[in-house]
Amino acid sequence: MPRRVTPPPPLGRPGQKGPAKRAPARRRKGARISLTRAQLAGIVGLTAIVALLGAYVLGNRHPHKPAVATAPAPSGPTKTGPRPPGTPSAPPVAPLPEQHAEALTPPPTVPPKAEAPKPEPGKPEAGKAGAAWRRNAVPAPPMAPPVPGAAHARIVLVIDDLGLDRPRSTRAVALPGPVTTAWLPYAHDLAEQTRAARAAGHELIVHVPMEPMGKADPGPGALTVNLSDEEIQRRLETDLASFDGYVGINNHMGSRFTANEGKLAVVLAELSRRGLMFLDSRTTPDTKGPELAARYHLPLVSRDVFLDDDQTPKAVQAMLAKVEEVARRHGTAIAIGHPHDVTLTALEHWLPTLAAKGFTLVPLTSVIAPPPGGS
Repeated sequence: MPRRVTPPPPLGRPGQKGPAKRAPARRRKGARISLTRAQLAGIVGLTAIVALLGAYVLGNRHPHKPAVATAPAPSGPTKTGPRPPGTPSAPPVAPLPEQHAEALTPPPTVPPKAEAPKPEPGKPEAGKAGAAWRRNAVPAPPMAPPVPGAAHARIVLVIDDLGLDRPRSTRAVALPGPVTTAWLPYAHDLAEQTRAARAAGHELIVHVPMEPMGKADPGPGALTVNLSDEEIQRRLETDLASFDGYVGINNHMGSRFTANEGKLAVVLAELSRRGLMFLDSRTTPDTKGPELAARYHLPLVSRDVFLDDDQTPKAVQAMLAKVEEVARRHGTAIAIGHPHDVTLTALEHWLPTLAAKGFTLVPLTSVIAPPPGGS
């Protein structure tokens, strides 16, 4: 017969009826907490979310841009290998502010080459071919053969004030030459008139108006002593641009201006720079032309005789005789006349007689003796 097993009595306090409730276990101090894997993953994920949110909040409250350290540019050229295919190009570097860029950029070791001044129309410049007065000079004819009892000298004839009176200017150009023709820069059609004069074998100069003593009017654009140096320079440049092919200038009137050393110096310095010459008409004995020409190494010649201060046939004939006398005495004479009918008529008769008397008519440039250091 099977044995009967009696179950053990329920745990509990003595005298307690019914099954006893199990008391919760007390956690000992320092004991480890057992968590499932799912609980651990949830805690880690929540912690990561909180950390990301905190970083986002802090970043918006205190924005900043990370500083990018750049190495200084090398001072010399560097060799770089080829960029591997597919490698993205470096982003463009923003330009430095102007003040910093100027401070960091080293100064150039070679100074920039200055441009040579550009010649303006009608502005001859000295160059490798020689001074402008030499390039534009008319060749001198051979000297007349010596004649027993006659002179053996040269005569220069200059006709001033050309260009305004076209018929008389044309008559002057028709004189047997070579004659030196002086053209007023404010006349019209100077390019055409001066080309005709040059084609006839005559030399050209610019007849620059300058301030006289007294009340005579030298014409528009005259150089006067009350002008600034800059204005004198500007007016002179305008005169020199009126035509081309000239060898230099002479003064129209100018007894006050040529006696003013400071103002005349502006003119002669510019002529020297351009390689031109100066014919001093000597309208005053106080002219500063010779001393300034020596200072600026400028070729200069001076007038000997005015032909027609007195515009009568007898007076003009007397002046022509004086020209011959000066030429015999000094070997050279420079005469200045004007396109007056009385003067032109006298010259038309006188010029063909010179060779028989032993005189040679020559252009102005043939009697220039350049000063030491000049051109």
